[in-house]
Amino acid sequence: MSKTHRPLFLALFSALSLVAGCASKPALNPSLIRQWNSHLENDFPGKEPGLARYQKDSYELFYLGARHENETDSDTLRLVSQLFEKNKFNVLLIESIPHSSGESPQWFLAEAKKGLKPGFISGGESAWAAILADKNMIPFFAGEPDHQDFYQSLKSLGYTDLDVIGFYVARQTPQWVREREVIKGLIERKAPPFIQYYCKLFAITDCPTLAQVRNWYQEKNGRELNTEITNNDVGPEHNGKLLTQHISSAIGDIRDKFTLNVIQELLTKYKKVAVVYGAGHFITLRKSFDEALGSPTLLRADPKK
Repeated sequence: MSKTHRPLFLALFSALSLVAGCASKPALNPSLIRQWNSHLENDFPGKEPGLARYQKDSYELFYLGARHENETDSDTLRLVSQLFEKNKFNVLLIESIPHSSGESPQWFLAEAKKGLKPGFISGGESAWAAILADKNMIPFFAGEPDHQDFYQSLKSLGYTDLDVIGFYVARQTPQWVREREVIKGLIERKAPPFIQYYCKLFAITDCPTLAQVRNWYQEKNGRELNTEITNNDVGPEHNGKLLTQHISSAIGDIRDKFTLNVIQELLTKYKKVAVVYGAGHFITLRKSFDEALGSPTLLRADPKK
């Protein structure tokens, strides 16, 4: 090649390389997000947690579809440990707190460690994953919108302040139970300060009482607000019979769109991304991942030793 043509060739080669690099960057399509319905519950990972590994060119996505558990020998938490032991990634995304908390929030890590007891962790898989990320010097972020964003979105859909506060209490109740709180009088102890906190956060001046929340739950769901509430009662069932399921479905749509955008940003910046999130979110988001990254390798937790 002549010296005259070499600069032109190098410029053309650089331009083509740049185009090829841009073309290979996965683009996650939010229009492929599915609304949750019970007929999806048998999709992978089903009733057990599972790990989906995607790879395209230099990009990797590990999505651990968790079942919310707190025992360290549970399938979910063992699969989280397996994720860190057998794979290499550059950043972690967890559920449960707002993305605006920033990179590796130390307050969350401190709470996670505080809640770790022999065989049990009160913060579940998100806390366990954050602890392991810190141990392996991997930055972690959360993938949730701010609570104010949820509040404003729900209000724009026509839900009342009582609907929002009542749903938050109902949704939190199974979590209090999982955290091994004393069952007797649990709601009476935990709910009033919880209600006051979110009324202040949402700037609700006419804050409902626990009695009003109980009446609301009985009227809207046709059953008593108690510690027997299940995840299904407050889960995102688009065609469900309960108001709490409809509110959860609306929140699920908001969350999925936001979280998918965060995953897109992390893939662009870090290329190798691990996500530890509820299994249902993988099912609703999977078509976006499959289109952008191809078919995943699907894994389960290793058998207990």
